[in-house]
Amino acid sequence: MNDYLSFPIFLDSIFTIMTAVLFGLWPALSVGLLSNVFIEFLHGFPGIYYPFGIVNILTALITVLFVYKKKLETPSHAFWLIIVLATINSLIGALIVTLVFGGFTDMSLDNIVRGIIIAGQPVFSSAFIVRMVVNVVDKGIAVIITFLVYKTIQRKSKI
Repeated sequence: MNDYLSFPIFLDSIFTIMTAVLFGLWPALSVGLLSNVFIEFLHGFPGIYYPFGIVNILTALITVLFVYKKKLETPSHAFWLIIVLATINSLIGALIVTLVFGGFTDMSLDNIVRGIIIAGQPVFSSAFIVRMVVNVVDKGIAVIITFLVYKTIQRKSKI
């Protein structure tokens, strides 16, 4: 989605996270995988987005686990969900980018990755560092919006 909005964030997991919190695992897995297929379709099936389906699967699993364990009840829980999702997504994303694509997927953030590589860092480290920063913002937006919706629904259901 960021290709169309020209933001240096992914915006691929907001619906996966929201679906995981509100509807559970299987709907979230479906949304996560279908979002990758949809993005692939929008770009003419270049094969860049399929491998990242695992990232959305992990996002759905981790988010559902937080909800199941009652760890999405407070703002600090939301903070930790952001950190865990950002870290896992960054690690897996950097692995995919490094092993499958040689470090670059022609996204705008690849320019920053190139700069870090030129400064002497390995490809994986460069891809991870950039993705960590981007994912904290990206997952932060998704989790905060979802948390606010979730808490609003909880309050209204108690009335």
